[in-house]
Amino acid sequence: MSNPYYKQHWIDIEPERHQAYDQILGYHPALEPIIRPLDLKPGLRVLDVGSGPAHTTMELARQVAPSGKVMGVDINAEFIARSTARAREAMLPLEFTHSGFPPLPFPSASFDRVFCKNVLEYVDSAADTVAEMARVTAPGGIVVASDSDWDLMVLETGAANRERNERVLTASKSIAIKEPRIGRMLFGLFRAVGLVDVKVEILAGADTAGRSLPMLKASFARYAHDSGRIADAEIAEWLASIDRAIEQGNFFFVLPQFVVRGVKK
Repeated sequence: MSNPYYKQHWIDIEPERHQAYDQILGYHPALEPIIRPLDLKPGLRVLDVGSGPAHTTMELARQVAPSGKVMGVDINAEFIARSTARAREAMLPLEFTHSGFPPLPFPSASFDRVFCKNVLEYVDSAADTVAEMARVTAPGGIVVASDSDWDLMVLETGAANRERNERVLTASKSIAIKEPRIGRMLFGLFRAVGLVDVKVEILAGADTAGRSLPMLKASFARYAHDSGRIADAEIAEWLASIDRAIEQGNFFFVLPQFVVRGVKK
């Protein structure tokens, strides 16, 4: 592996994970509070940093159309190809660039809005990436980042499963996440690069119906396996215990999202 796991697993994505990410990373109305701080309107130039399968990116484009323009940038070439095809089919004002970051491959002050959702936990340097996000934002523009705080994650599937839940999730985080506490760090990172009027909102809706199951299966179970710290048989039992908890109505999952907004002076 030429890069650390937390980075390489976004460069090399097999077809079944692409299918899972289309489900996990789809846009739905519950995400509206995350993009609301961008204060989007027609005519704005917007950058989505780490656009992934671009379902949310497409919603940004809808909100700035017809006179605005949205650019997505991502480290995964297949994401870029798929996103470009979707944008063309939808006839949205969207373009995509294949690039790792930091740095971001754009001139300074290129965008009126810069958005980054659940990406900074995986980059080599969150501080440098936030600095780049501020650099490419025009004066008076808005920067919004939303990210998790994995140390505040809760998975409850019954007392008998708590110890195993903790071991599987710890093994997953050990290789897949560069900065698990990025959520609580965002306020300070925004202030450090000179963004002003920095506001923070924490979204912590509880999943009691199993909506998180695709993420737990496609991401956490895979990470636990790849860590080499958890046997496959135990991962299978972990997943089975989650299925049982959902069936019995005892499933509870929370992963807080910190939504941070700042203004470029």
